[in-house]
This record gives sequence, C-alpha cells and structure tokens, in this order.
Amino acid sequence: MQLRILFLSAVLGASTWMTAAAQDQSYADCLVKAGSSWGQPCTKCETYTGFKRDYSGVYQVQFRNICNEILEVKVAMEEQNGTWRTFPVKALANGDTLSAFACNGTGKVQYWARRVNDTEILLPTDGQIVSATPGR
Repeated sequence: MQLRILFLSAVLGASTWMTAAAQDQSYADCLVKAGSSWGQPCTKCETYTGFKRDYSGVYQVQFRNICNEILEVKVAMEEQNGTWRTFPVKALANGDTLSAFACNGTGKVQYWARRVNDTEILLPTDGQIVSATPGR
C-alpha cells in the first residue's frame, strides 16, 4: 500500500512539473536559424565605395518557426556603430521564415517570441531596444 501511494505521488508530481514546464515554455526556442550570409546584395542597404554599391558589410539572417504554435516575433540586428536595426513584429506559422538584415552588421542578433495574441508576454518596443543598447 505504501509503495502505491509513493508511486502515485511521484506520478502526480511529475504531471504537475510537466504542466508547469509547458506553461513556462520559451517560445524563442521555437525559432531556429534557417540561414545567414555576409556580403550578399540587399536592396535596402545603400553603402557605396566610389560609384559602386558595396555589400561587404551586409549581414542577413533567416529564422524559421519549428513549433506548431503561431508566433509573434521581434528581431533586432546590431550595426557596426553600435545601434540596433529593429524590425516590426511579424506573425510566423509553423514552417514560416523571417528575414532580417544589417547594412554594416556585427553579426549580433536579438530576438523575442511569444504565442500569437499572448497579452502576458510583452515584446520590447523599438525605443526600449535602442535605449537599452546605446550606440558606441
């Protein structure tokens, strides 16, 4: 009898732990780096060397949502001068990708994710990102 009670307590404890873990899931874990590149053309970057467009500092990255949840994602990329290029929040379904870039990038990327319409998790605003990480 005592063994059954101990086993039942262990099972109930495990299910409580598993429920808490699901609720505390970090949706940022649902984003995986699908690719990145340096020096590839970017229509939004207008850096010139003489009269020729220079893409040597361009860093581009793609993220993919690998979870079954629809996510809202916020991305920021660091430029060489220490400022952060921010992008609007984008919704990503399972398998969808998001691209971001820095015209003179350092390779540093920050991202935040939450389940779509989750009002308890606040994504940072552009102003909060910029003020938290001032330029050099």
